[in-house]
This record gives sequence, structure tokens and C-alpha cells, in this order.
Amino acid sequence: MLFVHILPMTWGILISFKKLDIFTIRNWISAPWIGFQNYINGFNPVTTVGQRYISSLWNVLYYGVVTILGGFVLSLIAALLLNRDFFGRTLVRGLILIPYITPDAVAFSFWRFMFQNRIGIINETLQNLGIIQDRVMWLVGSNSLYAVMIAAMWKGWPFGALMLLAGLQTIPREMYEAAMIDGASVWQRFRYITMAYLSPVIKTMMIMNILWNFHAYNQFVTLLGSDPGKYAEVPNTLIMRQTFSFFKYGIGSALSVSLMVIMLVITLLYLYIFRIRAEE
Repeated sequence: MLFVHILPMTWGILISFKKLDIFTIRNWISAPWIGFQNYINGFNPVTTVGQRYISSLWNVLYYGVVTILGGFVLSLIAALLLNRDFFGRTLVRGLILIPYITPDAVAFSFWRFMFQNRIGIINETLQNLGIIQDRVMWLVGSNSLYAVMIAAMWKGWPFGALMLLAGLQTIPREMYEAAMIDGASVWQRFRYITMAYLSPVIKTMMIMNILWNFHAYNQFVTLLGSDPGKYAEVPNTLIMRQTFSFFKYGIGSALSVSLMVIMLVITLLYLYIFRIRAEE
């Protein structure tokens, strides 16, 4: 815990208060102390870094909400289908994990190829179906964030389906039989039995997805490059570029610490809301 968590976090927080760049990194201990200036620059909409960081926070919020909710719907549908009895069910349960266990670099490289403007299968299919007339630029501009969302949901839904399927298998069948005898409809059985039993699983799955999606990096870099542009910039791509491309270690650390604080607040708020609901 000391070497894996405490020391790196302490060092990161410390250098976020210093003017640490390529000129002062050699002797970082004596680097100029500038207080909260890195944090002010990071949230100042006048500066280029501030504009990109604020925009990246909105982008990752939008990306997180869409991918979490969309992925949950896909996972729930798949789990309900896989919970039924049919021939080859065990094989299918194994096959659905292929997207999740595929390395990020491989999976998102496939999607980058499919989203290509001229030779990509996405545009080719949409044109053949008559949905679009002109080929769409998926990996550049305002559509780039949606391209990452689609690829990310495809990559992540099997894990959610597996968790929900495990939760479904803990529900006693006698509960459904008793509800049917009492005249409960399909919707009532789903709402008051299925969702009630799945509530603890959903709570855990959601908090994990919040942390994973709001720290997204691999999918954006693989699909869009190190600079995804203002429409698809997320905090981690900006932090990596400021720190290791522009060698502004102080501002990079400040952005990292502020992102950690934001995620901590969101997590605590999420847990607090669920605790209040549990007490009710």
C-alpha cells in the first residue's frame, strides 16, 4: 500500500503545487512553488488548457452517461435471454465474453478500421440500407465521440451481462410461481422480483462502470489518436498529452488530482443516495 498507493499519490499531489516542467524536472525538489496556480490554469476558461479541460469533463460526462445506460440495457437483455433454458446455452455464455476478453488495442483497432470513411464497413452498410446518402466522418469532428461510445458499449456489455446473469440465477423460481398464482403480470414480476433481487448487483456494477468510463483512455487513443480533438477530448487524453508530450508535469498532476477529487465526490454522492434509498 505504501509503494503502490501512498507514495505515488503523495508525490503527485506535491508536484501539482510546483512549476515542474522539462527545465526543472532534473531537480524537482527545488522547483518553484506556485501554490494553486496549476489548478487555476486548469479550470480557467480563458487559457487553452482550461478550455480543453472543462470541455473534456463535459465530454466524459456525456460519454459516461450514454455508455453506462446503453451498456446496462444491452447487458440486461442479454442476461435475461441467457437465463432461459435452450440448447447450447453454456457455449453461448462463453462466446459472449469474446468482446470483453479481447485486448483493447485489438478490439478498438478493428472498430477504427470499420469506422473508416471510405473503406469502412459501417458507412458501406448504412449506404446499402439507404440510411445515409454521403459517407460519414466517424473518426473526426462531432461524430467521433459517438464512434467511441458504440465501440465501448460493444466492448463492455458482456461483463455486465455476466454479472447480471449471476444475480438472476440466485432468484428462487418459487418467487415467480407464487407471483403468477397471485395474478402478477409480467411487468410486475420483472419490477418487484427480478429488479429487486438484482439491485445489489446493479449497485456494484454501476459504481464500477462509473469509475471505468470516467477514466476512459485506451478506447479514445486507439480510435482517435493522442489528440482526439475538442469534440472527443476526455481528461485522461489531455492529462497524458500535457504531461508526457508537452512535459508540463505540474499542470498534468494538478489535472489528475482534480479529476481524482471529482470522481471521489461522485462516488460518495452515489453511495450516499443508495444508502438513503436502502434505509427507506
